[in-house]
Amino acid sequence: MPELPEVETTVRGLRSKLEGLCFLDVWSDREKVVRQAAGLKSFKKAIKGKKILKVWRRAKFIVIDIEGPKSIFIHQKISGHLMYGKWKLKDGVWKSTIDSLLKTDPKNQHIRVIFSLSNGYQVALSDLRRFGKVMLVDDKTVENLKELGALGPEPLDVNFSEFNKLFTKKKGRIKQVIMDPHFIVGIGNIYADEILWEVGLHPLSRVENLKEVDIKKIYAAMKKILEKSIKMKGSSMDDYRTPSGEKGSFQNVHKAYHRTGEKCLKKDGGVIERMVIGGRSAHFCPVHQVLK
Repeated sequence: MPELPEVETTVRGLRSKLEGLCFLDVWSDREKVVRQAAGLKSFKKAIKGKKILKVWRRAKFIVIDIEGPKSIFIHQKISGHLMYGKWKLKDGVWKSTIDSLLKTDPKNQHIRVIFSLSNGYQVALSDLRRFGKVMLVDDKTVENLKELGALGPEPLDVNFSEFNKLFTKKKGRIKQVIMDPHFIVGIGNIYADEILWEVGLHPLSRVENLKEVDIKKIYAAMKKILEKSIKMKGSSMDDYRTPSGEKGSFQNVHKAYHRTGEKCLKKDGGVIERMVIGGRSAHFCPVHQVLK
């Protein structure tokens, strides 16, 4: 599933293209992709002619604020990604009319939803596994959606004092704790592994055993790694692509994630190992990542 850097890359790419334009139409290959109680026809009516005011993100969710009391809420899920371009429907299949990776990369060909825009372009949701969803929600209640309820703070916005307080009376393994969206949002497997490699903490370390100096290191590494990944347009390990249909490049500089059996880049003699914690993989160096 795309993590914070991948979703933030998508939001920034769409924001620069969409804000100020209007929606003209929407197509979906299945009614249930657009989670509208009154159906797709009602969804089309609600967004047609509405100007796009703002594109923003909360955790791993994308919100497109349109004129009036509604917003479009999008969860890309495991294999979904939003693209900006031009497509034509031919023999029941949407084909890109732009000679680019939108046309040639197989990961960009599983189009489930198409939004038509007032400038002649479109926004498409490509989603191999069909888990993604699009919803029309009330502006006043968007923050109270079950998907957003009780979420932790944004890692790029939280200050150290606030971050430090999150650990008060907290217990558990550090890998699982920082991946918990109710603790802090947007950090999944990739970035948890990278953060812990950077600070030298074993993923099984208990948070109740951490000192403030350890938490400061986690905070600094979290900011540094997430910001660097955003600059590199995220990690394209599988399905994720940017709005232009291209891969991100942060996977080229991973230090731990999916490097099982490779020498640690700290040059400490360690070899990256993999273990399963709470049903999720963890990649780490057994030499410099200390168990606390």
